[in-house]
Amino acid sequence: MDRLLAILLLMLGLALAHADSGATPLPTEAFAALPRISSIQLSPSGKHLAVLRNQGGNTLLMTQTVSGQDAHIAVTTDNQDSVITWFRWVNDERLLVSIRFGDTRGGVELQETRLLAVNRDGTQQNDNLLQQTAFPSIFGKKHFPQFQDRLVGTIPGDPRHVLIALDIERPLSPDVYKLDVYSGERSLVQANPGLQPGLRNVLQWIADRAGQVRVGVGQFHTTVRVIFRAPESSMWRDLAEYDLAKETGLMPLAFDADPAWLYVRDQHRGRAAIFKINLADPAVDRLLVASDPKFDLAGELVYAPGKRKIVGVRYSDEDQRVLFWDFDAQRLQARIDRAIPGRANVIYSSSDDGRLHVVRSSGPAHPPQFSLFDERDGRMVLLGKAYPDLEGAALAIPQPVTLVARDGKELHAFLTTPKDRDPRELPLILFPHGGPASHERDAFNYWTQWFVSRGWAVLQVDFRGSDGYGDEFLRAGFQRWGLEMQDDVTDSAQWAIHTGLASAIRICIVGAGYGGYAALMGAVKTPDLYRCAVSLGGVTDLLQIVDDSRWYLNQKQVVEARIGSWWSDRDRLRDTSPLYHPQDIRMPLLLMHGVMDRAVPVSHGRDMAEALKAAKVTTYRYVELPLADHSLSRAEDRMQVFTELEQFLKTYLE
Repeated sequence: MDRLLAILLLMLGLALAHADSGATPLPTEAFAALPRISSIQLSPSGKHLAVLRNQGGNTLLMTQTVSGQDAHIAVTTDNQDSVITWFRWVNDERLLVSIRFGDTRGGVELQETRLLAVNRDGTQQNDNLLQQTAFPSIFGKKHFPQFQDRLVGTIPGDPRHVLIALDIERPLSPDVYKLDVYSGERSLVQANPGLQPGLRNVLQWIADRAGQVRVGVGQFHTTVRVIFRAPESSMWRDLAEYDLAKETGLMPLAFDADPAWLYVRDQHRGRAAIFKINLADPAVDRLLVASDPKFDLAGELVYAPGKRKIVGVRYSDEDQRVLFWDFDAQRLQARIDRAIPGRANVIYSSSDDGRLHVVRSSGPAHPPQFSLFDERDGRMVLLGKAYPDLEGAALAIPQPVTLVARDGKELHAFLTTPKDRDPRELPLILFPHGGPASHERDAFNYWTQWFVSRGWAVLQVDFRGSDGYGDEFLRAGFQRWGLEMQDDVTDSAQWAIHTGLASAIRICIVGAGYGGYAALMGAVKTPDLYRCAVSLGGVTDLLQIVDDSRWYLNQKQVVEARIGSWWSDRDRLRDTSPLYHPQDIRMPLLLMHGVMDRAVPVSHGRDMAEALKAAKVTTYRYVELPLADHSLSRAEDRMQVFTELEQFLKTYLE
């Protein structure tokens, strides 16, 4: 066994030398702080930069020239009432900014978005481009859209207007408007064909690179339907239709520079791949553009500078590696990788002429940094770092491992330990991810690095139901919450014990969102496996999740397909809900929930705490975060969560 363990540790790249246990760890603030810089975007001409900066609890959208002159604060928020979700240049002087905030409609807590516009020097700020008073009607008050930031595209040669989807006429039936980014005036360019014979309601619109609305995606219950218009045609035709509950079918992505060609994502040998379809000539076979035999290509398409020609695709929104099929793009990427070796370098923004690029560089042990690359002379200039307080710290590198679940299914995971520490000497944090349709990645994670900085090993497993590994693996988690999905988490802990990488009495399961649910179900189903459990914003009542879905268009059927039916599956949903098993939780439990959480309402945390109290469980602590949302958008909330975690884990795990 010792020899086998030594070989395994060698394969993982884990040194057996003992580290100085008396070393002082970095302060928690270095990890809990919001990234100093979240995003940097070049203006179309390449003369100006827009920088999203977090400073002193506030988020600032700042602008400056590429040389650092003429600096201005365009927009600022304290992240309490609202959060900046994205921004983009419309022209060299004007920026669009999306704002997200929590609200309540008809007694239902939800997220809302608004769109504001501002000049780069902070002048002519329009706090809400789409005021409610802008929706008059001779028939009475029209619908006030919940989401007002759904950008469909820009219009080449028109620096004043963009295309935006708004459900003004009918709730959840967006039409497309041409929107003036200065005055907020709008004009209809594409009505939703939802009430026309033979056509379903369109929820998502796609315009070609000339600014013509050409593709619509609709959904009724779990049936997805894609319609399109050929170039120079006004007739809408069917492109695809499928049942989302049974298969993952074709999804349109974007048009190439040639308006005849549409890029789509569809299944290829069990994985999501990229194809292109000729919409002008149905006789032309669709072309396979890119695929990966192991992983889904599920991220956004990548455009060449000027945003017309498509040159590659990201593996996922989280994993921003790019698979390029364009030679010039491959050559440019190689030049950038030579300039910043040993990191994942992603072109984040480019000038329209293709000369200047903002490059985001990061790695598992390298927090993101932003640089400016000049193609003409090859210069790479550092613009800023996301976590400067972690600079020079000995951060840990996650090591990929593979394990086998009890039914033979192969599972992928990452094991992260402090540098030069033997994991056999350390407590283990089992850290299931949220989603659950998400996956772990080989990238910087401030949670993992904070755990490791405190001297704890971290194991993160992609249980069935995780995305990125093909449709079969994703669907293996449908309606299996608390069952095989939970068994995979349990089996990863058992694997760590049986291989000698973890002590059977020093494992704590910690998670947020779905991960919080998994932590609670771990405490219910396998109480002897863990020393303690932590749930942040965790789901506690599956019946409530399914019941809540009735308030959202098309969500009830989708949620039922993925989780279960409130009526026909209610016994299973109750059996696999932590809320109904408080008496089974015997270990120390830290339960935390944000009041402003709109993904998993705070009622889940409150109800769980009440159930534990009623069951006379005395080993739990409930902490409510008054201003925290699901993603902990405020540094103060991250700091409080980490402070609670450190005190709890040091008490019960060490």
